[in-house]
Amino acid sequence: MLISSFFPWFVVLASFTVRVIVYGITYTSGIVYVIILKNFQTGKAETSWISSIITTVMFATGPPSGRLVKALGWRAVAVIGGIIAGTGLLLTSLTSNLLFLILSYGFVTGFGCGMAYMVACVAVPAYFRGHRRQKMAVAMASCGSGVGTFIFSPIVQYVYVTYGWQNLFIVLAGVGVQCSSVGLLFRPLSTTSTTDSEKVAEKIANWGFLKNVGFHSSHLGFFLTAFGDSIVYGHLGEYAETLGFTTDKGAYLYSVIGISVMILKLLQGVALDSRGSTVLPIKLAIFFFFLGGVATVILFVSNEYILLLIFATIFGANTAASGGAVVVGILETYYGYEHLELTFGVNLAVIGIGNLLGSPIAGLLFEAYETYTPVLILFCVTKVLSSLCFLLVYKFSSQTQKTYITEVKLPQKEAFLEDKTVLTLTSGEKVPLLVEETTPRYCDVISENMDTLL
Repeated sequence: MLISSFFPWFVVLASFTVRVIVYGITYTSGIVYVIILKNFQTGKAETSWISSIITTVMFATGPPSGRLVKALGWRAVAVIGGIIAGTGLLLTSLTSNLLFLILSYGFVTGFGCGMAYMVACVAVPAYFRGHRRQKMAVAMASCGSGVGTFIFSPIVQYVYVTYGWQNLFIVLAGVGVQCSSVGLLFRPLSTTSTTDSEKVAEKIANWGFLKNVGFHSSHLGFFLTAFGDSIVYGHLGEYAETLGFTTDKGAYLYSVIGISVMILKLLQGVALDSRGSTVLPIKLAIFFFFLGGVATVILFVSNEYILLLIFATIFGANTAASGGAVVVGILETYYGYEHLELTFGVNLAVIGIGNLLGSPIAGLLFEAYETYTPVLILFCVTKVLSSLCFLLVYKFSSQTQKTYITEVKLPQKEAFLEDKTVLTLTSGEKVPLLVEETTPRYCDVISENMDTLL
């Protein structure tokens, strides 16, 4: 019984570990980019596709992985994903051809990582649905992305310098396949704990949110921020080398980004759970995306390494707002928790497209002007525009509706949704209801005392 009550936190640990591995492999692609440039003697523009494709495929795998999850379950999809990721990395170690490397490292490895990542993303919110610490649990799991970037950057650099690029990919293959081992912890939820919520979700979930102009505006913002992030992840190490710094110092910048992502995601999770504000997630996105853009000014002040470290720290804070609890909060607040699986899948696809285009376009700009100045300007513009997209959503929604939290006591342990569906709560009579002054789209019913259900 004790193990069962704590098991959701083991799911958080499993999700955290999968993210460490996935982000450690995919978001150190900027270091891999430099390694390939040196060993394959290829151009910057064509080589930039490596870092873009692996992250794009990882995110774009979301929708098909969602279908696989429904057919096979979380555990099977995570295990298969780990095997595919390991296979792709092993194949990468056997080639010296850039095209084959793009196929094995970019597509095969990216697809396997994406399968495992999708499970890690949806399992924690599902296990903690209705829990008063849901946002914190999501934030803790998503910290794995920052930890992965932090610890893998120096490890990748060390293994490459010590053993060579081919052995580097063999080592990464062994790490990637561990997603399969960790994936065994993603056991399905018991039928009794999900039956009511699944019935409600199936009844009211649809694609109507695609008619919402705000949805397209917010996802234009997600596209732009992913586009900008792809530029930095793909070129920051190379940019540091053009300033005269060593490869090791360039790799260390990615570790700083990872630390910043981890800390900020935890702080955001604490803030979202403690404040209980439905508009706080989008406010965080507006602020941090804008901050990430204007931070580019730091790089024009001087070429001191300390300024690169400051930029990496701010960039990590900006990246933390583009995932985890912030994204879940935005999608739930503006488009309904009952649509989360659908909106999250679209969100992953949009982010994938942004990741695909950012780094290669930056590589073309560098080759055309032989300087990173236009690249930095492009990054700044995309991040500021992204912030403005979310600002439009926030302002427009504020004018058309007011959302607030009110607590009520129910005479019985039942909550009535707008379509007359009854959701029975097995514990707790006092629940907060999410209410809208305009015609309600949905009501989110959450028990304050649902901890015992887990």
